Amino acid sequence: MATVLVTGGAGSMGRLVCSRLAAEGHAIRAFDLATANFDGLGDGISVLPGDLTSKTDLKSAIEEVDVVVHLAAILPPAADEQVELARLVNVHGTKMLVESMKSNNANARLVFSSSVSVYGAPTVDTDVTTSLDYDPDDNYAVTKADSEQIVVNSGLDYCVLRISGVAIPVFQEPPAAWPFLPNQKIEFIHRDDAVSAITSAVTAELTAENRIINVSGGLTWRIKGSQYVADYFEMIDVDPADAIYQSTAGHFAWYSDEGGNNTLKYQNNSYPDYLAQLQGDIDHLMAE
Repeated sequence: MATVLVTGGAGSMGRLVCSRLAAEGHAIRAFDLATANFDGLGDGISVLPGDLTSKTDLKSAIEEVDVVVHLAAILPPAADEQVELARLVNVHGTKMLVESMKSNNANARLVFSSSVSVYGAPTVDTDVTTSLDYDPDDNYAVTKADSEQIVVNSGLDYCVLRISGVAIPVFQEPPAAWPFLPNQKIEFIHRDDAVSAITSAVTAELTAENRIINVSGGLTWRIKGSQYVADYFEMIDVDPADAIYQSTAGHFAWYSDEGGNNTLKYQNNSYPDYLAQLQGDIDHLMAE
């Protein structure tokens, strides 16, 4: 088993990743800001308050770890509202982490959580491959593209995961405007499968051909935006005709697998599975 440092370990995704890795028998260090809530992280997880922009904090955090899972980031909408902060944390923080690893633990693997947003809004109707050029259309996507380049050119043993929109199987109020067009191709991923991709990358066998991976739901998740909204609204008894969509295409598409699922074996929850789980959560809420 490995010793794994998880940056952003106290965040919503970080907690799930830490718990999954600990359950698999790995020794986990959860690294996050001192102001973060570390309560309830569970057994087998060491708490490491620290700052990505601190050389001292990073050096002590990465000592004798086998793998670093880098999740810490400023996410949308904050990343697009606080441009300088997002650049400081997302890009400079990644640079500091890479430099610390190269200086203090150059043999450790770096698993970097990126985003399909680096591709921008779709400009072609074919499946998006990892060879497609960057075309970020917001600040968050720019920071992820820039951070990817730092990781890819680091000389470290790395894996970049370009994760699609994460679908959480619990009821959430619909957004003011859905972040895609009605006829736009979308391929989200179940939250638990995104966690599986990240945790699998810790020990996966990587080659030059599979170090950058599109992480998306798979064939059953390949639908149009209007279908996703109709399925969601049906469960909450709302007319899909009332849906409001944004006026331009969002950065979603259908994604080429290119062997990623074979490498990470993460696609375990189909779109129908997600709908059933979501319906179960809604039924539970209605019964309360």
